Amino acid sequence: MNCNIIKDLFPSYIDGICSEDTSSVVEEHLHHCEECRLYLEMMEQPTNNMLPEEVMVAKAPFKRINKKRRIQVFMSILLTFMLTIIGYQVVQNVGVVHNFFFPMNMTTVTVTDDKEEWHAVYFDNQEYFKFDSVFWNKEIVNDANNDGEVLLRIKDANGHVIVDEFHISPGKSKKLEGLKKNVNYYLEIKAKKGQFFINVV
Repeated sequence: MNCNIIKDLFPSYIDGICSEDTSSVVEEHLHHCEECRLYLEMMEQPTNNMLPEEVMVAKAPFKRINKKRRIQVFMSILLTFMLTIIGYQVVQNVGVVHNFFFPMNMTTVTVTDDKEEWHAVYFDNQEYFKFDSVFWNKEIVNDANNDGEVLLRIKDANGHVIVDEFHISPGKSKKLEGLKKNVNYYLEIKAKKGQFFINVV
């Protein structure tokens, strides 16, 4: 029988799923054909052993490179993780760094009477605030613990109102559109008698 036909039967023969008649034909052919016997022996060997020695030798350097590359990737991930944790701790716990990335002006305003008057708001004994970095959100927050809503407005250094009066309820904020960096702005408040915590972030 033709060798190519016998070779096509080898997978079934090796797995033992061909009929007895087919097995007999294959074995009879193998008895007389050395080429097919060698081919069958090669097919029955584990896949790893089928690789010529030259190929295994050629692959060895690449295995070392791949191992080295995996180590480099792992070390890069580990270093990035450690730097992230350290950076987070520095930003959160080092005051100067935290204030740089998360700037905030906090102040307390005490209104002693119910007169409808505007009162200047001071931040750290200064009557103005300014956005001196790119990390400001440019928002004014009426603290959630305040007694009620407040009415606010913003003036420039010449006393001109540049942001008309606006209400902010406790726990709410107001985005300050159009205010520039490194310019002194003056905040004024009008509210009922009480104590109010105002934050500029």
